[in-house]
Amino acid sequence: MTTYGTILIPAPLEQAAPVLRKACAAGYATSAGPGFCLVHPDRSLDENGVFALAGPISAELGAPVLAAFQYDGDRLELEVWRGGVRAHRYDSWPDRDDDAADDAPVGADPAAFLDFAAGSVDSHRLASALADTPVDAEDKDVDGDPGYVWAQALHWDVLRALSHPDRAIRRAQWDYFHMRGAPQALSEVLDSTELVVLGSAEHPFQNLPHAPQQMS
Repeated sequence: MTTYGTILIPAPLEQAAPVLRKACAAGYATSAGPGFCLVHPDRSLDENGVFALAGPISAELGAPVLAAFQYDGDRLELEVWRGGVRAHRYDSWPDRDDDAADDAPVGADPAAFLDFAAGSVDSHRLASALADTPVDAEDKDVDGDPGYVWAQALHWDVLRALSHPDRAIRRAQWDYFHMRGAPQALSEVLDSTELVVLGSAEHPFQNLPHAPQQMS
């Protein structure tokens, strides 16, 4: 299972783009449905990971942002930032490297994520996901162990509970390196939606005959 880091912003891409261009040293930004966009930063650069960028972006935009980092399918970290200050932190497996520790998530407060709802909220699914208790059988361990098999599925359920469409949730799990490494596949998924190239990043579609529209 791959690692990824993205930032969900409750603002249209065209509104957020000027701030994102200033804040992000390299990366991409994509639309994520009506009223939302995503940042996919190049996390290999210093101070350009999702948690480092979330504060400045939230301060400049005057809007809350939700930074997500999913590590190797095992662990999901979510941070809500408002006005340059971290307002909430969630960690699905805070003691991942301690075999003797309790595996319970921290920060499993559904109310902390309501600013990122795209429609009506499935309160039961949201609370269950944050508690690492899958609602759907397909996400449960076949051996009966508690919790999600993959942290990516937990992230999916959080965003699904907040009424984000599948297409937007898939984008919320695109890492910068995935996007840069598979331009043809990415262009087919993006279709004609907008893409903003940030900082020193190369346009992923520059060598393709047909590419999604890039916002100027």
